[in-house]
Amino acid sequence: MNLPILYTQIAIMFLLMGIGAFCYRRGILTDRGSKDISALLINVVTPCLIIQSFRREYDPAIFHQLIEALILSVAVTFAAIGIAAAVFRKGKPDYADRRMCVVFPNNGFMALPLLQALCGGDGVFLGSVYIVVTNLFLWTYGVRTLCTASGQTGNSRWYKMFLNPATLGFTVGLVIFATSFKLPAIVGTPIEYLAALNTPLAMIVLGVYLAQSQLLDIIRDRTIYTVSLTRLAVIPLLALVLLLVFPWTPLVAQVMMVSAATPCAIVASMFAQQFGTNYRYASRIIACSTLLSAVTMPLLLSLYNLFV
Repeated sequence: MNLPILYTQIAIMFLLMGIGAFCYRRGILTDRGSKDISALLINVVTPCLIIQSFRREYDPAIFHQLIEALILSVAVTFAAIGIAAAVFRKGKPDYADRRMCVVFPNNGFMALPLLQALCGGDGVFLGSVYIVVTNLFLWTYGVRTLCTASGQTGNSRWYKMFLNPATLGFTVGLVIFATSFKLPAIVGTPIEYLAALNTPLAMIVLGVYLAQSQLLDIIRDRTIYTVSLTRLAVIPLLALVLLLVFPWTPLVAQVMMVSAATPCAIVASMFAQQFGTNYRYASRIIACSTLLSAVTMPLLLSLYNLFV
């Protein structure tokens, strides 16, 4: 892993977040505007980025790496679920929101820009698997956890495991990769342009999100630090152990480590609001973990670099 590129990219990302926060504070970007950009990212830009990373000739070697990434993504997610259940017991206040913030990483907005800078298209190609796995668990484990805590029912939404933008983009991309199909320029060029929007738009939205948070409320609540550090330190260290114990392809290991080290996913707050749990508390955790990740991600990825 090229550490100078890593540190530079993290600095660039937080600078872009600062621009997003500045625009929000000055009224250049409103709450409605940030929600619209977020919707654009989730529904259009991220699927295009995934499809763009799959526009390549079929290669059995990289397909094998894709399977490795799938196995690792599922293993890390199951491990995170186990840790979240052990640390944040059912029935305790806001236990569901804490579990959601621990289990689901921001591997779309935070990981993909880093992977693009560190590993190029191959990194995004492999990193997209973790996003798909996250979506599958989100609409199964995540919905069930929140509905149990709030008393709602969410079974009618099971189909969204497969009919969501990230999974659909992955499916289209996988077909393109498996068949070595070449998109015509009139279709491929817009996809390429939209994919290029991911990093700046994602970081600006995160900056707005941070600007909306009340930092004093975050500082005063010690439980937020427990959840944040579980997400930012315990889960990545566990992922590191899995990467060191078994003989994974180096690129797959690097991609998984970057993805696992990201802060809490914004979707934890979105789903909390949708399913009736404490979304404001989840929002504070996300803001705290995002700020702390400026320190923890370089440290963890540097530690990973020492062992490989």
